[in-house]
Amino acid sequence: MKLAYSLALLALLAFGCKEKTRPVVRAVPRPTVSTDGLRITFPNPAMISSFTTQPTQTEVIRTDFAAPGHVAAMVLKSSENPAERLVLFDDPGLSNNYTAILQHRINIQTERGNLDRVKDLQAHGAASGKEVIEAQTQLANEEAAIISDEATLKLAGFDPEELRRARPNTILVVCEIPENQFGMITKGLPCTLNFTSFPNERFAGRIDNVNDYVDNTTRQIKLRISVPNPDGRLKAGMFATASFGVVEGKFMTVSRNAVVTVQGRDYVFVKTGPLTIERRPVQLGQQRDDRIVVLSGLKENDPVTVANTLQLKGLSFGY
Repeated sequence: MKLAYSLALLALLAFGCKEKTRPVVRAVPRPTVSTDGLRITFPNPAMISSFTTQPTQTEVIRTDFAAPGHVAAMVLKSSENPAERLVLFDDPGLSNNYTAILQHRINIQTERGNLDRVKDLQAHGAASGKEVIEAQTQLANEEAAIISDEATLKLAGFDPEELRRARPNTILVVCEIPENQFGMITKGLPCTLNFTSFPNERFAGRIDNVNDYVDNTTRQIKLRISVPNPDGRLKAGMFATASFGVVEGKFMTVSRNAVVTVQGRDYVFVKTGPLTIERRPVQLGQQRDDRIVVLSGLKENDPVTVANTLQLKGLSFGY
């Protein structure tokens, strides 16, 4: 009896120990994503190894060079003064600048006439030196004000003098090209435009202005293209793509598997460290076979991820 009791007690103790000893479940390590989604850091080399990379390549290819743009202004005849041009901008601020320039021109003519009159009166003893100085100050103020408004228009891709001479029933398309493509673009170059509103039609245009500066942030240069619009179908604010024909040269390319698109913008992922991958916005050109031309956003030999990019897209953008 004692032996049976002892065996039962040992069995109970063994069962209790087995219940208490359970396997420890460890959390699976996950990548760390920066708040802005630009940088993804992996916990170990094994996890990042599935995202294989290829260096960007520079090669000589022939490609259709194109740039996105929009109708920034329409030029019409003024019903009040046929000698003047009525310019309708898609940006109300630019409309204010152009209107102010026209008003400053009128004021400058008026102030110059007033200054000549005051000087003549002074020569005949009918005006004082103080009145001459006041007239000179008024003229100087108007000349300074017009310079400021002209500079604003030029930064947006418009030359006020050229606007005054622009042909009526013309639209003005502003687009941007990367700095490294600037050598292919010259004033007067013909181009073809495709508008989102008229996808099956092509419109002929001509570059009539190339900006004098490169944007410090985007490294882009603004172009202005004039397009005849006799029937008025094309409106300010419409989106367009300008094509400048086939060009041959050295272009940087990446695998098409490297590119992801989110809300109309293109991105690639670049391995920047042993455990780090970063998202880069890029401007793309034409696709040739399984390679896509990269116009800006990458440097030569950047290690671009070409496998499992959709997983990186989900991590970076949160879905």
